[in-house]
Amino acid sequence: MTTDGMIATQQTSVSPMREVRHCPDCGSPLIAVPVLKCAHCGSEIIPRCFVYSPGPGRHIAECVDLDLLSQGNTPEEAIGRLQEAMDGHLKVVFEGGSTRGLVLRPSPLSRRLRYLVYRLLCAFYSVVKRRHARHVLPNSPDIQNLRFSHC
Repeated sequence: MTTDGMIATQQTSVSPMREVRHCPDCGSPLIAVPVLKCAHCGSEIIPRCFVYSPGPGRHIAECVDLDLLSQGNTPEEAIGRLQEAMDGHLKVVFEGGSTRGLVLRPSPLSRRLRYLVYRLLCAFYSVVKRRHARHVLPNSPDIQNLRFSHC
């Protein structure tokens, strides 16, 4: 628990953060996102993350609520690096005293807009291509404090 209002419910005993899980239905890689819980009101905050490819052989995974991004040659590599960066960032933040301004630190507006466009495209493709928009993994003890996102 911290003094400035946020606690992490992510446990350090979860599987290594580099591990990338896949949707059991479509096989798409999923981003494991830590669930943050407000120490004052108890509301859960799930950071918004996504992965995209700006060019062939280059993939970028980004968390717009923590202002973190990583890249890799494959989506899995970029996602694994982002998961590791989120885990490391939150461990350092919660080890210190004050978390004010360190936990939720939004990305620049241009990257948040890219995320919104990405989400709109995902919603569009889920209707047009009849692709499911939600990915749900069976509940297991090692993932109870993580949420998985992918479009």
